Amino acid sequence: MLSLTKELENKLRYKGKEYKLDLAFDVVLRWYELLEDPEMSSAEKLMTAFRMFLPGVETTDGNFIVEAVEHISKYVAETPYGNYDDEIADDTSDEDPIKYYSYQQDAGIIYASFLQDYGIDLIDQQGKLHWDKFRALLDGLSDKTPFQKVVQIRMTDTSKLEGEELNHMIELQDYYQLDSMRSVKNQNQGMNDFFNALVQTSK
Repeated sequence: MLSLTKELENKLRYKGKEYKLDLAFDVVLRWYELLEDPEMSSAEKLMTAFRMFLPGVETTDGNFIVEAVEHISKYVAETPYGNYDDEIADDTSDEDPIKYYSYQQDAGIIYASFLQDYGIDLIDQQGKLHWDKFRALLDGLSDKTPFQKVVQIRMTDTSKLEGEELNHMIELQDYYQLDSMRSVKNQNQGMNDFFNALVQTSK
């Protein structure tokens, strides 16, 4: 999570040694996509994630690999508000607010919104823009951006509408319907399930 008094998260300590992390936003988003890959085993996903986040680090220490990826996963899921997508190790609450966006499904409107509000081309920023900065900028997008407009459409309570306005909103919500399995909340829960499965197989 972004702090104005601390350096960006870019190192990991393990057994007294520091390792450089790659937490560019596109690397983190690839990790989210990796979790959904049905053709990769858990072990393959774990090793791929380790190499992505700690490029150039070679190790045969299984505990190091698991602890490193789990620590990073918890870190990238943190949020400064609500605390409803940061507790991936204990996501049992039925009261968590719905997440009205997906990093993958909404990639186009996120890209367009960053360009519109900040003049930032996210394609050009791959490998450069830190995850913490990306998240802060995403949260700060103005209401005039495509991203915020789509989020507002998804959040609209149609029970309070009628007539033409109701029909129009239903059409918009149908068009911009979010694949719940790719929502941020469900992807973070997927990380929780992933590490729970690893623990079970290691017993």
